[in-house]
This record gives sequence, structure tokens and C-alpha cells, in this order.
Amino acid sequence: MQKVRGWAALAAVIPVVLAGCSGSSDEASGASGADEAGVVRVLIPDGNLRRLGEPCNGAGAFRSVHAEATFTVEDGDGVEVARGELPGGTAEQMMDVSFREGMRQPTMCVMNVDVEGLTSSDGFEFVVGDGFTAPIEPSDDTELIGEVLIS
Repeated sequence: MQKVRGWAALAAVIPVVLAGCSGSSDEASGASGADEAGVVRVLIPDGNLRRLGEPCNGAGAFRSVHAEATFTVEDGDGVEVARGELPGGTAEQMMDVSFREGMRQPTMCVMNVDVEGLTSSDGFEFVVGDGFTAPIEPSDDTELIGEVLIS
């Protein structure tokens, strides 16, 4: 008898779950682009000595800007519109100086951050933890929503 009730309960739940999963493609995509992720390039000019292309996190005064640190995106009124964790970064050239191939040099750590639902940089601020806040500036790169210079 218990097996029959269990199967009956399961049979009653399945249509409800399936109905919740269906819907038109307009509803699924969301008018605000909530299912889309825009990429924000975060620049951390810490000047740490690294080889170009090495994995990195912020160093020195920027050590709180690291992989898995929490970030938020806020609108002009300070309302949180997105939240996530920073990915690891990659060391990129900081100065227009030629160093020997493979030599460690002052670099900046650059993180390409996927931000769910962000489709524009207009009026938004990028906040890392409770220490760094910077505006998201428009980018010339069409692959990016914008760039943030942590300073």
C-alpha cells in the first residue's frame, strides 16, 4: 500500500514540475537579459613581478581582489543588480617597456568576469568585498560590457 501511495504522489508532482520547466522562449530569455552574462574586464595595477600570461590574483594593497572574492554590481542608486565570485586572473604587461623574453616584470592582473544579466556599463559600479568600488567604464572591445580599474 505504501508503494502505491509513493508512486501516486510522484505521479502528481511530475506534471507540476514539468509545467514549471516549460514556457515560451520570450519568457525564458528575460527582457532584461537575466539569462545572459556580460563580460567585465577588471584591471588590477598592482605592479607585482610576474611572467606575462601567468595566473594571478591582486598583490600588495590589492590582495583582497583575488579569485573567489565576492563582487557586486550596483546601479546609480546603490541597489545591487548582480553578485558573484571573481575568477583567477592573468598577468598582462603594465608598462610599455621591452623586457627579455620570459623575464619577470611589473604586471597588472586582469580578470574577465562574467556578470549575469548585465548588458550595459551605463551608471553601474563594480564593488569587490567591502574595500574597492569603481565605475564600470565602456570598452571599445565589442566582446566586453566594460572595464573596471581597481585603484
